[in-house]
Amino acid sequence: MGGGGSAAGAAGVMPSDARTATLPSAAVFLVRRRRGGAAWLAAAFLAPTLASLAVFTYWPLLLSVVGSAERWSLSATRQAWVGWDNYAALLRDELFRQVVGNTAVYVAVEVPLAVLVGLLAAVAVNGSGRLRLVARALIFHPVLLPTVAVAAIWLFLLNPVSGPVADLVARVSGAAPNVLGGPWSALLTVAMVAAYKNCGLYMLFFLAGLQSIPPELEDSARVEGATEWRVFRHVTWPLLGPVAFYVLITAVLDGLRNVDHIFVLTRGGPANATNVLLYETYLEAFEFWEVGRASALTVMLVAVLLAFAVLAMPRLERGVHYEA
Repeated sequence: MGGGGSAAGAAGVMPSDARTATLPSAAVFLVRRRRGGAAWLAAAFLAPTLASLAVFTYWPLLLSVVGSAERWSLSATRQAWVGWDNYAALLRDELFRQVVGNTAVYVAVEVPLAVLVGLLAAVAVNGSGRLRLVARALIFHPVLLPTVAVAAIWLFLLNPVSGPVADLVARVSGAAPNVLGGPWSALLTVAMVAAYKNCGLYMLFFLAGLQSIPPELEDSARVEGATEWRVFRHVTWPLLGPVAFYVLITAVLDGLRNVDHIFVLTRGGPANATNVLLYETYLEAFEFWEVGRASALTVMLVAVLLAFAVLAMPRLERGVHYEA
C-alpha cells in the first residue's frame, strides 16, 4: 500500500488538493480580478438608478420625515422643532378625519370598479378578430390621454347646464342632475372617472395574462362538459392569479396617488367631500404654506403604503396560483 502511494507520487500523479494548492499565483490573481471587474460593471449599471432613487425618492422622504417634526411655514423666517405636535394636531383635526374617510371610500369604490371593468373588458375583447382590435383600441384609448384631459372631457359631459349627459337625463326624467354638486355623488363621480381612466391599462395586463394561458387547458375542460363560467372560475382565473395580484397592487397605488382629475372636476369640493390625502397634502404645502403639516401628511401616506406592502401582499400572495 505504501509502495503504491510512493509510486504514484513518483509518477507525478498528485491529489486534487495538492494541485489546487500549487495553482500559480498569477491564475488566482486573474480569477479575483475577473470577479472584481464583474462587480464594478454591475455597480456601474446600478449607479444611475441608485442615484435617481437617492435624489428623487430617499432624500425628499428624509426631508419630509425631518420636516414633519418642525413647525415649518414658508412665510416664517426659520423653523421650530415641535416633535410630534404636527401629527397630534392632525389627529385632532376634524377635517383630517373627513379626508381619511373620503380616501377610504374613494379607494374602495375606484379600485374594485377599475379592476373589474378591466377584467371584463379583457375577457370580452380576447381574440384576434378585427372588431376586437377596434374594441381594444377604444377601451385602451383613455390610458393614452392625460388625466387632466380625461377630467376636462367628463366635466363637459356632466355639466348640468350644457352637458350632453345632463341633457339626455333631463329629456328622460325632466330634471338635469348635478352629480358634482352633491357630496356623495361628487365623491362617487370622481372615483368612477378615475376607474374609467385606469381600466384600459388593467385590461391590457389581464389580456396579456389571458393570451399566455395554454388554450388546451380550457379546451379540455369544455370537452369534459364544463360551462364557460366553470372554465373561467376553475381554469382561467387561477392561472390569472399572478396578473390579478399585480393589477390589484397597482390599482391601490394608483388610487392613492392619482388626484389630477380632482383638480379639474371638484377641487376637493363640495364642502371637502372629494378631498383626499394627497390633495390635502398639496393644499397644506402650496395653498396654506404649512410645510410641516404637509410633511406629516406625506409621512402618514408613505406609512400607509408600506403597511399595505408589508401586511397585505404576503396574505394576498397565498392565494396566487403560479403555473409550473
